[in-house]
Amino acid sequence: MDVPQTCFPQSQCYWLLPDKHTQIYYPVNASTSSRYTISSNGVLTIVDIQASDNGIYHFFQLENNKWIVSKALLNLHGAPFATLWLEYWPNVVGGLVAMSAVLITFALILLANKYRYRPHSSSSTQRLSKRPGTVEPIIIEQTNPVFANDDTDTITSQHRRTSRRSSSTSNGTNLRIERL
Repeated sequence: MDVPQTCFPQSQCYWLLPDKHTQIYYPVNASTSSRYTISSNGVLTIVDIQASDNGIYHFFQLENNKWIVSKALLNLHGAPFATLWLEYWPNVVGGLVAMSAVLITFALILLANKYRYRPHSSSSTQRLSKRPGTVEPIIIEQTNPVFANDDTDTITSQHRRTSRRSSSTSNGTNLRIERL
């Protein structure tokens, strides 16, 4: 892992391993770790790479009382896909299916709205009634005996509004009202 820095004097630079706990300072002590070495320009060398070494390494260097941080990635498994199309084609297909479902639903709603309030032409109703096997509807009209004299009642009520009462005990239809 190459980071073009210089690590002078000592303890001015170190690497933070992917476990986020282990720090390796320049120069590396043999007792600290035999798998890692850091050169004077900050290059970290790892011997006998294992699965636990996979991850992001952070390089810290102190310059002018400010820490400069650089990152390096060690990916043991390589890129998961050769091209972006191989990685994202399932998402593209799913998006196209969802988009087509929305468009079809929208088109069906528009068609239903367009033909919902179409006026019926007289020729279409005539064709329906003349088809074999159809029966003309039977319309039965009956008068309700309770409302048989509705016309006379309206005339009487109009006559009552225009006429004056002759007395307080009788109305225009000569009904007698008794006081209790």
